[in-house]
Formats: sequence, C-alpha cells, structure tokens
Amino acid sequence: MTMSAGISRSGRTDLATVLEGGRRFVTSEQAARALGLDADATAKKLARWAESGWLRRVRRGLYLAVPADVAEPSTWTEDPLVVAAQVWPGYFTGWTAASRWSLTDQVFRTTILKTTARVRASTVRLLDHDYLVASAGDMSWGLKSQWHGEYRLRFADPARTVVEILDTPRIGGGIRHGAEILTAYLDNHEPETLLTYAERLDNRAVFKRLGYLVEAVGLDPPDLIEKCRDHLSKGVSALDPDGAAGGTISTRWGLRLNVRVGAEEPS
Repeated sequence: MTMSAGISRSGRTDLATVLEGGRRFVTSEQAARALGLDADATAKKLARWAESGWLRRVRRGLYLAVPADVAEPSTWTEDPLVVAAQVWPGYFTGWTAASRWSLTDQVFRTTILKTTARVRASTVRLLDHDYLVASAGDMSWGLKSQWHGEYRLRFADPARTVVEILDTPRIGGGIRHGAEILTAYLDNHEPETLLTYAERLDNRAVFKRLGYLVEAVGLDPPDLIEKCRDHLSKGVSALDPDGAAGGTISTRWGLRLNVRVGAEEPS
C-alpha cells in the first residue's frame, strides 16, 4: 500500500471521534467507548482502518494513527521510545539510557527497557523496532523523567544505568562497552553513588566487576577500589556472563576473566 485508501464520510467522522483531542495511540477499549460499540464491532472497524492505512497495529488492542499525508502508511512508524512507553510501564536502561546521558556515542538499533508488566518474551519487535525487555526491580530509586518530544519518559539515571549494566553486561553491549560507559560516567559523576546503588541491587558480582574494571582501565577514584573489595562475596563470577566459557581466575576479584578489557589480558 503506497497511500491510505479512501474512507467514507461516516468512517472519517468515526475515526475523528476515536482520535479526538489529537490522540496518537488508541486502545480497543478507548475506541469502543468513543464509538459506543461492543468489542467485536470495534475490533472489526479498527482492523479495517489499519488495512486501509489510517492506523497501524502496534500489538493486540493498540493502534497508532497514521498522518494523512504519509506516502507509505504500511511502513510509517513512531519513535521507538514513544512506542515502548505506550506498551510497557517502566523505564529505559542499558545502552538506551547511556545514550540519553551521553555516556556512549555508539548507536544501537535495539531499545533496552525494564517494565512492571508481565514479560512474556525478552526480545520483542513492534512497528519495525526491536526491544530487549526485562522485569523491573525496585523503582523507588535511581530514575529520572525526561521530556522526549511531547512525551515524558522515565530513564535509569546515570548511576543506575552503570550498575545495571555491570549487573547484566549484555544490556550495555557487553563488558568491554560497559567499561567505556563506566569510564565516561566517572569523568563527570560521583563514584560513591555507584556503591550505594550496587548495594540496592544486591548482586555482589557488580562490586567485583566495578572494582576490576576501574583497575583494568587505569582509573583511581578515591577509595572506590577498596570499598568494592569490602563488598566482595565468595565464589567466582564471570567478568562477562555472555562471554567465552574459558578464562583464568582473578583471585583478587573473584572473577573469571573471559573477556579482555583495557590493557588487561585474561590471566
């Protein structure tokens, strides 16, 4: 379909009613209330509008209005962060938040978020956008709201972004890129906050990775390394859980060095 198909006068009136007030996203329930129809009749009407190019189906029961002047309605989309905020209550983290806080200049196609909703699949594709979704933990700390166009969205703040990447390195593009994000953070932010947040995550491997990376990249924030060592747990953790299976053990940090970071060789 290269342009929206025709729509009757009554259909145009109904669509305008559904989208009243400049609404961009509409649920089946909202459309049913606006039109005074039952669920089945509403679903059929929304499906017809989507087939004709006036709406795009985001997921079951959620549609996005397509501007009338769009040449290719079937491929037109909305900003991936805006789409995600309509589907999942929660916040953005990992490399998505790192980009927001200028902790990385790398561009990633997949959007990283955590949600309070039930997570049925960790990888999701909506409206031509890819998402990596995980369950949110305690959302009472370390979050900031930011305007993103006309939408106010929530992001992990810089410190929470870093510790969540140290907790799950793949959401930061792996531990090597995580080390770059950590370095950028320490250039402009308070290192003590990382320790406070790491305690709240309650994963001692975060302290191991944090202390090791600070040494590996040649940084020396006051007292940070020793405070990380004060929080070490017994046992051995992988430097990067998604890295290679091999690697020798750092007894100093209780880490299996399965990825090279900075000038350090796994040894």
